Amino acid sequence: MEIQNTLWVEKFRPSTFDDVVLPENYKKEFQHYITKREIGNLLFYGPPGSGKTTLARIICSKNGVMNHPNDNLLAVNGSAKETRNINFVATVVEPFLKSPPGGNDKYKIVFIDECDYLTDEGFHSLRGIIEKYQQHHGRFIFTCNYLSKVPEAIQSRFSVYMFKQIPQEFVLNYCKKILDSEQVTYQDKDVSFVISNLYPDIRRIVDLLQRSSISKTLIVNQESITTAEKTILSCVVEIISCIAKGENAKIGKVVETIINLVSQQNDLEYRSLYNSLFFMDKVPVQAKVIINRYSVDHQNCLIPSMHFMAMIFNIIQTLQEYKRLVTNVSKP
Repeated sequence: MEIQNTLWVEKFRPSTFDDVVLPENYKKEFQHYITKREIGNLLFYGPPGSGKTTLARIICSKNGVMNHPNDNLLAVNGSAKETRNINFVATVVEPFLKSPPGGNDKYKIVFIDECDYLTDEGFHSLRGIIEKYQQHHGRFIFTCNYLSKVPEAIQSRFSVYMFKQIPQEFVLNYCKKILDSEQVTYQDKDVSFVISNLYPDIRRIVDLLQRSSISKTLIVNQESITTAEKTILSCVVEIISCIAKGENAKIGKVVETIINLVSQQNDLEYRSLYNSLFFMDKVPVQAKVIINRYSVDHQNCLIPSMHFMAMIFNIIQTLQEYKRLVTNVSKP
């Protein structure tokens, strides 16, 4: 049995344009691309779980602008070590584009997912490749979480689209549709619990629902679902709240909880933590500036847990200093 028929995340991944949640103005533009089967260079950015990769895959499929994706599509994971640098551009990307598209396709498409992990040298090399081949038969689709990590010289050669997280209500209906399709018996409260703890990571939500439905009845182990990552996120929000309320005495205990989690868990999804914190409404801008900096440096840090804790202490210090500054300014 093919893997897409066994893994729900692949079996139920949206495969047509109509299945994707998009703003109305985006729908009109992308529908025009697909109807004409013609695109320029596209750059999608926004938080995880916003549909960037799914839409890019649809555009690069037979339901999008391509007739022969197996021959004319180069799909790349930009976060992989072997694809981030200049050597990959020179030995894989350019050789792929040198020959014209096969069949009756207008273009060859280079799709780089998570392009914000490319090195500066990789981006610099791509700039020349984009300039050279977009004049003929080359098109590029990039996705990223952080637009700020993509050089302006690259951005200027793309149509840029911002994506927002898919609403939880849509995710709930999507998951219930999957369970109904697979004839799984479930309770709404159990599905909601899974989503509330793993949102916005839709892949993890669907994967856990599948693993919890082997008997054709959804059995949710709530203790195992309340992940260490979720607890850490809650702790950071609590620290921010304590600082805002002037309850500094409570911060130490919360920090101790985070320290215990990062020291005991060897498989924490640090990239997910940085992303989730950055896009949280409850996290102030002053903290997001710090989160962005530590996220950029995380790839090259020596010990991820210590790097993450350094960020936590930096956030606490910065927010406390900012609060004192604002308080002093407001005094008569």
